Amino acid sequence: MNTSIMMKRLDKIELELGKGCGDPEERDRLKGKYSYFMSQMFKERMGTDFILAPHHIVICDFMADVIVGNVQRGIINVSPGYSKTEMATISFIAYGIALNARARFLHLSYSHALALQNSNMARTTIKTDLYQSHFPRMIKDDTNAKEIWWTTDNGGVRATSSMGQVTGFRAGHMDHSPDNFTGGLIIDDPVKPEDAYSEVMREGVNNNYNETIASRVAVENVPIIVIMQRIHWNDLSGYLLRGGSGEKWHHLNLPVIIDNSRAYPSEYTHGIPYEHGLDDGWLWPFKHNDEHMKALSSHKRKWRAQYLQDPIKRDEEFSLWKEWMISRARELRFDGITRTLVSVDPAVSNTESSDEHGIVGVCKYGSNQYGILRDYSRRGTPLEWANTAIKMYEDINADAIVIEQNQDGDMCESTLRNAGFKGRIIRVTARKGKALRAEPVAALYEQGQVSHNGNLALLEDELLDFDITTQLAAGRSPNRLDAAVHGLVELAGAGDAPKTATNAWLL
Repeated sequence: MNTSIMMKRLDKIELELGKGCGDPEERDRLKGKYSYFMSQMFKERMGTDFILAPHHIVICDFMADVIVGNVQRGIINVSPGYSKTEMATISFIAYGIALNARARFLHLSYSHALALQNSNMARTTIKTDLYQSHFPRMIKDDTNAKEIWWTTDNGGVRATSSMGQVTGFRAGHMDHSPDNFTGGLIIDDPVKPEDAYSEVMREGVNNNYNETIASRVAVENVPIIVIMQRIHWNDLSGYLLRGGSGEKWHHLNLPVIIDNSRAYPSEYTHGIPYEHGLDDGWLWPFKHNDEHMKALSSHKRKWRAQYLQDPIKRDEEFSLWKEWMISRARELRFDGITRTLVSVDPAVSNTESSDEHGIVGVCKYGSNQYGILRDYSRRGTPLEWANTAIKMYEDINADAIVIEQNQDGDMCESTLRNAGFKGRIIRVTARKGKALRAEPVAALYEQGQVSHNGNLALLEDELLDFDITTQLAAGRSPNRLDAAVHGLVELAGAGDAPKTATNAWLL
């Protein structure tokens, strides 16, 4: 970072303005180091100290490089809860307007309300006594709103959603240069995690960047900064780093565990790695450390994307279940349940490293619509899985429990009876391999005939990760998937029903 250029510019601005009645030495400290400015203004606004960690310093240095023009297109990827919005949006806007009362910012986020909240926090910072004592900036009375507000020097902020109306406003000014910072375009979390697997939402943001957002700067050297946790292989970060906009992007990548031995991904053809200089190990031990590893990594897809900043790339061409199919299944709602089953696919062993016993609740609506209601899959002894299956049977008011008799059906039935189950047990026989059994069920999903109800994230991971060649999901036996397939096949008319021309494909 060219500190001398920045200090020279700041001094020039203050002389021209003839403002600033605070202690000159303190004002120099606030101007000279962004991390100091951010921590002091946070304390002034929030009434509590900012816990400054090494990764905060790195992000602040990155944003300081934005100020002096070393970074014109920048991407910061960091886990949720690691203060990225404070450093790269809220305090940065306040800092930019401290440097230049004319500075104009366009701020976008996935939620219009969230963008307004961040804009309001920046404005609140500017209004604090500490800020005003060193950088007097007046906000026009007639624009004192969250969505858009102006300083009396025609600087200010426009905040909206990443899919909102952004025309009619441009970030920065025509005279933007390394000696004259005039603002920037800040995109903070353009897609919320639950929308990341909706192709319509994800591609909408990516296309909107090229078609509208990228042009919302006064001149091309006005910076555009994307700050986000990774949530999908083709989210806005991945799209831009692989050349989606044709621009080169300085890329600060901060996974929750730093591993400096990992090479920068070759697919990021338009990424310029920003050297953070951090040591190997947990990024912020104060927040996450070895004690949290099991909980953080329990959901593989979330762990890889939001915490390791390395989303799993699934092969959409050859996978049975596509992400749009799972996304649609979450949104579908059918009425009038006619049949409900608990489907069990027990694991063959019981150790800490064993596969889980698949225990899934499925249902049928009318004549040709289906749903997955619950996933109680677990590790444990035979008695434990049997008790769990019985609990689900009661919870969803099931008609029967389905078991695969290939996995020693007599033993499975005896286990359920010994656990006290007195209801109907349906044995199914898997006459084909996992992939062939799964294909017709995947076809039901493709036709929009299967709905997902509640939190089925781990089952959905297995469906999306299922490899038809190895018949494994992420290297493990897909017992959740198998249980779901057995149950849905039974509901769709196979199982103990007579084999007919219409249901033969299910067997």
